[in-house]
Amino acid sequence: MHSWEFLGVDSIQQYNQLPVDVKSDIIIGVIDSGIWPESESFNDRGLGPVPKRFMGECVTGDHFTLANYNSKVVGARYYWKGFEVEYGPLESLNSTFFRSARDENGHGTHTASIVAGSMVRSAGLYGISGGVARGGAPSARLAVYKVCWGTLRLCSEADILSAFDDSINDGVDIISISLARIPFVSYSGDANSIGAFHAFRKGILVSAIAGNFFFPGTVGNVAPWILTVIANSMDREFISDVHLGNSKILKSYSLNPFKMDGFYGVINVSDAAAPGVPSTNASFCEEESLDHTLIKGKIVVCVRNSTRTDIPGDTIRRGGGVGMILIDSFPKEGLRQFKIPGIQISVKQSQVLQSYLATDRKPIAKISPTRTVLKTRPPVVALSS
Repeated sequence: MHSWEFLGVDSIQQYNQLPVDVKSDIIIGVIDSGIWPESESFNDRGLGPVPKRFMGECVTGDHFTLANYNSKVVGARYYWKGFEVEYGPLESLNSTFFRSARDENGHGTHTASIVAGSMVRSAGLYGISGGVARGGAPSARLAVYKVCWGTLRLCSEADILSAFDDSINDGVDIISISLARIPFVSYSGDANSIGAFHAFRKGILVSAIAGNFFFPGTVGNVAPWILTVIANSMDREFISDVHLGNSKILKSYSLNPFKMDGFYGVINVSDAAAPGVPSTNASFCEEESLDHTLIKGKIVVCVRNSTRTDIPGDTIRRGGGVGMILIDSFPKEGLRQFKIPGIQISVKQSQVLQSYLATDRKPIAKISPTRTVLKTRPPVVALSS
């Protein structure tokens, strides 16, 4: 809830003067990877009947029945024909998928809850930043249109256009789409621009992510008839510390709910390569690259592999390691939770750590649990939206 307080949404007088029944009559169509309907963010407590003007469908499918619909999730459809023409059968994904509106990726559930998640009290991540979680319009209804599939969230533009057509005809008031084609080519060659133009002509607001990703000039949704939204930081940080055996403390960022009872030995992963594995290959802490006898009972120092999205904490845990320090070029912008005590530190901070490891015969460290700090520095544009 702090996010909306920070943005000042609750102080917008025009919105707060609306009667509750008007707020709850708003129907938002979300075009993404589906939804996990059991999430508490989609409870319908306090909501009345579905607005009669909504003409959408409650399409059933794999692990998605009529029982998954309520006065919050009022409709759902899924699209796969365009995908299978472009990428082949869904079964060829080699990953879990549901041939239904159920979300196997998590992104669609995430975006739907941001847009219109219901009030959820006592929310938090293992005690980190606890409080009330809710979306921007918690009393609005959701109509879900699944166009992306698998853990990689692959999407077909033909399916996206079909979803735009259906959402317009279903009678939604707003369309939210967190997809972008990068690099942007032209309005006539971009499914989001085309679909949003048709919605705009029908008086439907289309809100879309900017689609920027680190490099300049990577914004994907630039059509003037789209409300383009870019992510930024806020006045809240998740701080954790690495206490070194020489009494120095590295303050950085993490989502670490674990508490270490004491200090443990620290090992550079390049010194813990499995037999036959070059030390440079082992530095990413990937599967089969580590010597378990060397990392057992120790905190392992790894380097983030920028070409991969998975995190090596599980590999270290299986090898008997008790913690991980991940060297990351952008530790604050991409916070991750590990399966063991872990923290992300900057390249500059790693120089202090490496100096300690090089000069102490038996280096030790302790990673502290994450604490939430409010009223921090002013916001900046995020690396990606």
